[in-house]
Amino acid sequence: MKLAWLSQVLPALILTRVGLSAPAPTSVVSQVHVISVHVRDHAAFDAVFLLFRDVIQLPLVYGSLSKPGSENERLYAGFSVGNAYLEPCGPYPSDAPFSPDQTARFHGLTFSPATSLGEDTQELARRGISHAAMVGGGSLPRFVYFNDALLTGELLAVSIWEVQDKQDRVNLGFLSSSLQEAKGGALGVKRIDEVRVGCPGQANVEQWGHFLTPAKHEGEAWFIGNGPVLRLVPSKANQIESIVLKVESLEQARTTAAQRNLLGKVTLDGIELDPAKTSGLRILLKEK
Repeated sequence: MKLAWLSQVLPALILTRVGLSAPAPTSVVSQVHVISVHVRDHAAFDAVFLLFRDVIQLPLVYGSLSKPGSENERLYAGFSVGNAYLEPCGPYPSDAPFSPDQTARFHGLTFSPATSLGEDTQELARRGISHAAMVGGGSLPRFVYFNDALLTGELLAVSIWEVQDKQDRVNLGFLSSSLQEAKGGALGVKRIDEVRVGCPGQANVEQWGHFLTPAKHEGEAWFIGNGPVLRLVPSKANQIESIVLKVESLEQARTTAAQRNLLGKVTLDGIELDPAKTSGLRILLKEK
């Protein structure tokens, strides 16, 4: 650990002694691309799929409901929230257990690279952020999964992916137009505004900052490209605590949520959908 720290600070110390400034840090990621929702079983996948597609009416970009006789098949679906995807996926046999009040949970943060995935892995190595070897390639997306214990854990996976096929609808360019065509769905969603990432301690907060630098930040809120803000919040474990959707009209969203039996807590500046109706997912709405 001491050697890794020294390798990071020594170049800056040398430059300072000779009167030169250290080079500006290079961004690793451009924005959040996918927020994954892990499900306990196929019934939970279908429940989240129908919640997003039919109740909240987010645009479905890829995927379908489970099929009879396919209990062992791993399922994926992607829904546009304007500037990122929500992706119900699973089940994963080796996944951490779900709490009694949830059959689904926000589990994965997948970023787009700042330049290329190859350059990203070099920069991650320079920063001493542990990650697995690159997987994928050819016509398939390439992935790098993190195994840095300060960033990931049983309840949170962090990765970067690079989509090779620029015409593939999972690219970010398809997101905004699809949500606009759907007029924001039933709740009038404009974009995903925040992902609230739980951090057990100060060391976790600092490592997130180390990873996300030089992105702009205000306190523990980090602004990553056109994607959602990452807000680091206290938590018992590394995990995604909740997401915040920005809506056109909070009053209209409240009325619609009540009509669709989704209304949970109401505060002065926002609404939380009832987790009992969202398979345990914490989804908050705000207008400003």
